[in-house]
Amino acid sequence: MLGWAIYRPKNKVKTVSENELREIAELENSERLYIVKRLPELSSAEAELAAEITRRFLESKGKRRETTLKQEMEEHCRSLNIILDERQRQYMPILLHNCVAAAGILSELLQDENLEEIAVTGTGKAKPIFVFDSSFGWLATNIYFSSADKVRQVANAMASHTGRRITMQKPSLNAVLNDGSRMNACIEPAAFTGPTITIRKFRKSRFTPSNLISLGSVGAEEMALLWMAMQSDCSILVCGNTGSGKTTLLNSLLNFVPKNERIVSVEETPEIVVPHPHFVKLSTVDGIEIGMQELIVNTLRMRPDRVIVGEVREKGEAKAFMDTILAGQGKGTYATFHAQSALEAVARLRALGILEIDAASIDLIVTQKRWTEKHGANFLERRALVEICEPQIVKGGLSLNRLFSAHGFGKKEKGIVRKSSRVNEKICRTFGLAPDGIRKEISKRAEFLNKISGKNWGEYLDEINGYCNSET
Repeated sequence: MLGWAIYRPKNKVKTVSENELREIAELENSERLYIVKRLPELSSAEAELAAEITRRFLESKGKRRETTLKQEMEEHCRSLNIILDERQRQYMPILLHNCVAAAGILSELLQDENLEEIAVTGTGKAKPIFVFDSSFGWLATNIYFSSADKVRQVANAMASHTGRRITMQKPSLNAVLNDGSRMNACIEPAAFTGPTITIRKFRKSRFTPSNLISLGSVGAEEMALLWMAMQSDCSILVCGNTGSGKTTLLNSLLNFVPKNERIVSVEETPEIVVPHPHFVKLSTVDGIEIGMQELIVNTLRMRPDRVIVGEVREKGEAKAFMDTILAGQGKGTYATFHAQSALEAVARLRALGILEIDAASIDLIVTQKRWTEKHGANFLERRALVEICEPQIVKGGLSLNRLFSAHGFGKKEKGIVRKSSRVNEKICRTFGLAPDGIRKEISKRAEFLNKISGKNWGEYLDEINGYCNSET
């Protein structure tokens, strides 16, 4: 009927966390379950009623008859002498909305701001929908798809604005949803264990640098150093493992770009969002051979102040990224890259054909890390900036000058190390500082970043620009 179902666990021990949308419950076997609160376990009669009202409503839309879901529900129930009780009147409109929405029942999960990932793993109760909660990690939900056709239908509906569809001939699909979330879907024969949908959720409220400081993801002094580097027209490569927060960190750093500058981003999957008015976003197009390398080269003709490459993956992209740096266009080039340290990043760039002398033109390599720590009886996932390095040529070879490191990913090894050569020179030249004046300015900016931690995304850029303008 609906193609999905909800069940209520009978072995719940206690509620671990709760809000208006969901409850996280601990079961008898100590596992935790994500339970949607607004919808109950439906009887077969309720599921059949919802399916019929949905069908009638969608048909009425096709005939251009103006009606709302609530009106359709009331008319249908009246025609069959069905009387809904008070509780049914509360959840039936929510249920029907999820039935007609492109995302279907996934709409109920997409509303939860604490979720980072939503994963359909197949069909049947034994393969529930999973979610990744920012506080609790991966959790099974009490929702599952009962029909492979419904999974395919939902994937195609969510991607309809892109003009692409998932079919037996093209069994995989990548799309950016209307809210900016990223979706990947696979069906048979590519998905051997059943149809899958994976959604990397778009965060509506973007992290500012001060937000990341408050969360403990980065220290105020390290962020202040990166702020000064951004103002000094340094190019930065943000590397890290999967899910470490590379794009989140890069997005936050872009708050340090002056408001009046022209920013051009090039991405395969659009994830970069900035509050600047002069922002141009370029994206690859499947099927007509407009790839990352072509778009990066195209930025050379667009007179950008800043160029952002969403993610460097392949040899051509790495070369084009380095070409933008070596051409000296704009005031800085930024990108993300899969590598677990600056050393690994350099090795991977070398494997992609980048010469050491060219890699040394990257001013800073910043490493963001995701790892698991044991806290009492639980294992918690952490994300943090763990390393800031400056590539440089020493005695004819590439060397990494570590400006900051977090020993064991927990605490600073020595804080910010003052051994920078090129970056220090750029900062001193930009701000008219003597080398020993950098420390004082970093402390001053760190204090300011802590002070404006409560500002929203739009206000934050104004505060940063106000600080910078007061220096001139």
